[in-house]
Amino acid sequence: MKSERKRVVVVGAGMAGLTAAAYLAREGFEVLLVDKNDRVGGLVSTFENNGFFFDTGPRAFINSGIIKPMLGHLGIQWDLFENVISIGIEDHLIKIRSMDDLREYQRILVQLYPENEAEIQQIITAISQISEYTRVLYEFDNPNFTDLTKDKSFIFKKLIPWTFKFLHALRKLNQYNMPMEDFLKRLTTNQSLIDIIIQHFFRKTPTHFALGYFYVYLDYFYPKGGTGALSKLIKEKFLGWGGKIELNKNIVEIVPSECKAVDSDGQAYPYDYLIWAADLKTLYRSLKVTGLEADTAARIKSESERKRSSKGAESVFILYLGVNRPPAYFRQNSGEHLFYTPSRKGLGQTNHAERIRLIENFDQFSKSEILDWLERFLELNTYEISIPALRDPTLSPEGKTGLMVSCLFDYPILEKVEKAGWYDEFKEFCETTVIRILSESIFKNLQEDILFRFSATPLTIQKVSGSSEGAITGWSFENPPPVIHTLKDIPKSVLTPIPNVYQAGQWVYSPAGVPIAMLTGWYASQNIIKRARKKPA
Repeated sequence: MKSERKRVVVVGAGMAGLTAAAYLAREGFEVLLVDKNDRVGGLVSTFENNGFFFDTGPRAFINSGIIKPMLGHLGIQWDLFENVISIGIEDHLIKIRSMDDLREYQRILVQLYPENEAEIQQIITAISQISEYTRVLYEFDNPNFTDLTKDKSFIFKKLIPWTFKFLHALRKLNQYNMPMEDFLKRLTTNQSLIDIIIQHFFRKTPTHFALGYFYVYLDYFYPKGGTGALSKLIKEKFLGWGGKIELNKNIVEIVPSECKAVDSDGQAYPYDYLIWAADLKTLYRSLKVTGLEADTAARIKSESERKRSSKGAESVFILYLGVNRPPAYFRQNSGEHLFYTPSRKGLGQTNHAERIRLIENFDQFSKSEILDWLERFLELNTYEISIPALRDPTLSPEGKTGLMVSCLFDYPILEKVEKAGWYDEFKEFCETTVIRILSESIFKNLQEDILFRFSATPLTIQKVSGSSEGAITGWSFENPPPVIHTLKDIPKSVLTPIPNVYQAGQWVYSPAGVPIAMLTGWYASQNIIKRARKKPA
């Protein structure tokens, strides 16, 4: 490989792009990693404000049998902290330390909805069964990143038997490949109960993914220094293997017939292979198919129409707070990573009929009507509350605590608000309302101890990351995704109809996340390595 020095351009320095670039650089390719931002990591980053450190993107990582073994495979060592998930509803709170805590969750639901006790039992039974199948999927590290030749007894005594269990679990999980809302409506008519269980997931999330998440909670971990440490560690390896990075470069044109990418300044980047690890709609908008064979151009056009007519999943509103209270207070009242719902009522029609009417007929509503809806939406929502200093004490000043409070939010609403000219007022209202809700519920009188606050919206995410609709996990589940969405086909997810171009990241497989983004980055790199080895020097 080193004699050939094939040139690879990787567009997008998020987790997928970094992973692909690192593996290719290690193999001796001439790799250039290009990103529109002034840093690597994409949605995965940790930043500092007044001595407080906050994470963007995921609040912690799910290993999924991928991240830890992959980093070991790359020779990366790092320090990890425990990340215990808590679930809170009104004044009920449990920490998830094992599957046994599912019974405590059941007890809380029965206390909140005593008239639905028998239905709750059926739901818990389903969660338990789906979680067991999920456990099988997570039981072993991905064999791609393990040297199995060193322990052949492990292969025959453990790995092969597990493979049969894995295939069995996949078949069983396929039986739950329906929207979580539809599945739960088979078991109960109580919409509030349904909402409380699922409203922190993206709409229409497959049942096998959402209800299996109780086990996934046990797979979370947090790196020393914040989630951004992950991208920094891979970046260091990549540069150590001779890779190059160009930041603040926005690729606006891909010309496959000439094997070149062009940025907004007119700078051309020639390549033998290209990996697109960024927004897929942007890729297809950037393509110039002139010079390609007619059938190739037709396939690209068809794929472009599929991608560009689909939409991303809901985005998030994120409130960042610096608080003059010690971490010990929050450890007692919430824990380091909490999914909290302040009202047992659930979002109901506020998040269904009312939200749809608002999006479709925005101009027919007055500002006060929109804010009335927004207040109800925030009061009934579920919040993901993350406190970095409760994992790594160095991430906030002594005696003080930084909080990230987020909830799912629709990009089109913020887009219309900005167009109407009162975006800042909307953000201010969201911040004030969320602080009030927390002050009246889980963190009493919190507003009295806030040192500073600021927020990010779906528009922030879209502008910073370039992610269509500000989506943080790729495509919406409300329609069939325009990408591969079965586990057995993940290796194919990186293929495109574009000559010498591969794709990777959260947009190429559904449902997505950091483990899948990194895995697709690896698959893309392996395709290039195999093709390069087959060609004569």
